Amino acid sequence: MHKGLIIIKDPEVAKLFADETRRQILDTLRHREHSTTELAKALEKSHSSIIHHLNLLKEAGLVEETRTEKVRNMMVSYYRSTARRFMISYSLGETLNEEGQEIPWQESTVQYIIDGFEAFDIYVPEEDKDGIRRLLNTYFLRDQKAFEEVLEQRNEDMKFRRFQGHRVIRLLKTLKLSADPEYNKVVSELRDLLIPHASERSA
Repeated sequence: MHKGLIIIKDPEVAKLFADETRRQILDTLRHREHSTTELAKALEKSHSSIIHHLNLLKEAGLVEETRTEKVRNMMVSYYRSTARRFMISYSLGETLNEEGQEIPWQESTVQYIIDGFEAFDIYVPEEDKDGIRRLLNTYFLRDQKAFEEVLEQRNEDMKFRRFQGHRVIRLLKTLKLSADPEYNKVVSELRDLLIPHASERSA
């Protein structure tokens, strides 16, 4: 069954997202089904490598076999992700933070954001980047925490019109975050670090 969102709470399953190839496979399969041959070609990986990663994802319940088809006297299997979107639970990220470890599934997102600042004329000095990375990690964890808490309140029997549910969830999440002292502290510190660099550039 193809779900809209699956929140990953098993630390062993969460570790699978640390591998870039597996993330690419899931991203490809969330759009439509593919065979192993199609995945290997699309991701420029060996067929054996794709099969190895697919087996791990399938065992974890992140990928499912949708159908088989006979092609040139061979049975070809097609796969699809079990959800359009996967999210690592904030609780796992908080545990890693407490142990002083990096959060592998957020590293690429945080770096992408830091690299993207330049498009808005925000040039962050090298000495500030580590501090901003830590703040962004905490920002995402608090944001996810509020998001998960809102989802847990939702009555699954209630059906929303298209986009209605997203707007309600976004509003309720914003209200939760506005009452979160740690989140507001992080936002304030990010503002103090980033806005001066933006104003200096535009001055």
